[in-house]
Amino acid sequence: EPTLNIPNFAKNILEDNFNDWGKYPPSIAIPSFGNSIIKYIERRYPSAKNLLTLDNNIVPVPGTREPLHLVGLLAKNLKGGKTIALVTNPFYHAWRAGSISSGSDIYWLNALPDNNYIPNISNISEKILNSSVIMYICSPSNPHGSVASLDYLKEAILLARKYNFILAVDECYCDIFRMNRPKPPGALEAAASLGKGLDKLIIFNSLSKRSNASGMRAGFIAGDKNIIESYKLLVSNGASPVPIPIQKVAASLYADEEHHTKACIHYDKNFSIVEKYLKPFYKDFKLPDAGFFLWLKVRDDQQAAKILWNKFSLRVMPGSFMGINVQGFNPGKGFLRISLVDNKEVIEEAMKRIQLFLQSEIS
Repeated sequence: EPTLNIPNFAKNILEDNFNDWGKYPPSIAIPSFGNSIIKYIERRYPSAKNLLTLDNNIVPVPGTREPLHLVGLLAKNLKGGKTIALVTNPFYHAWRAGSISSGSDIYWLNALPDNNYIPNISNISEKILNSSVIMYICSPSNPHGSVASLDYLKEAILLARKYNFILAVDECYCDIFRMNRPKPPGALEAAASLGKGLDKLIIFNSLSKRSNASGMRAGFIAGDKNIIESYKLLVSNGASPVPIPIQKVAASLYADEEHHTKACIHYDKNFSIVEKYLKPFYKDFKLPDAGFFLWLKVRDDQQAAKILWNKFSLRVMPGSFMGINVQGFNPGKGFLRISLVDNKEVIEEAMKRIQLFLQSEIS
C-alpha cells in the first residue's frame, strides 16, 4: 500500500463534517462528490466529457474491491446454460470472487511478456465468447504496470457488445504513471472514440493509489446506465454505501492535482533508483509505464522470495502466488512483485540488497 501521506486538508474536512457520521449514507453521490467526479473525468479523459451523467452513469463505491466482486452478481443471469468469466492471469482476488459470484467457470487470459503483459483477447474462440458473461481486464496492469492501448480497449468493448457480456475494466492504477510518458488511456476514452455510448462497459476508479488513501475506501464506478442502475439497487439493499464525511473528503481529493503529481514524482524517483542498480543484470530491462510495482524476472520466484527474506530481510511477493496454473503453466512463475512505495532511502537500501542477491545468483 502507498506510504505517502494523505493531504492534510483531508483531516480538516473530516473534523468540519464530524456530525455527518450520524447520518445514513446515500447509495448515490452527494452533490459535491458527484460534481468532483465529473470534473475529474473531464480533466483526465477530455474526450469522454459528454459521454456520461452523474445520475445515469456514476455511483460512489467504498474502494474498488467490493464493486469488482459485486459486479459479478450482476452478470449472473445474463445468459442461460453454462457460462464463462474471462479473467486476466495473474489476477487480483476480487476478479476471481466476482467470477465465482457470476456462477461461471473461469477462462484464464494469461498476461505474457510477448504481448507486454496485456492478455491477448483477439484469439478467444467464438464458443468461449458466446458463453461469456463478464470479462475482467486491468490497465495499467497489476502487477506488471503495463498499459493497454486505446485500440486494445476499443477491441475489448466491441467484443463485449457483440457477444453480450459485461466488460469490467479495473483502472485503479490509471493515475500512477511515469511523468515523462503519455498518460494511460482509459476505457471511457475508448468508448467515446467508438461513439456509441457506454453499453456493456463498467470502469473502476479508486483514491487508494492516486491519493495514498487506501484505508479511506473511496472511489467510483462509471459506465453502462443499466449496470449502474442495477448496482445502485444492490447497494441500497445489501452492500456498502460511502459515508458522507468520506464523500466530502473524496470530493476534495479528486479535485486536487498537486498531491497526485507529487506521488507520481515520488514513484519516478524510486524507479530511477531501481534502474541504476538492476539494469546491469538484465539486457532487456524496462521500467513499467505505470503503477508502483516492479515485476522482476528471476530463476525461481518462490526460492528467491525465501532467500531475500532469510538472508537479506526483504519481503517480496512470488509471482506464482498471484497467478494460477493453466494447463501446467503459471504466467507469474519466475517473477517477483516488488513494491516501490517507500521513501528513496529505503528503496536504495532495498536495491543494494537485491543487487547482492542477483550477484549471488550469477556466481
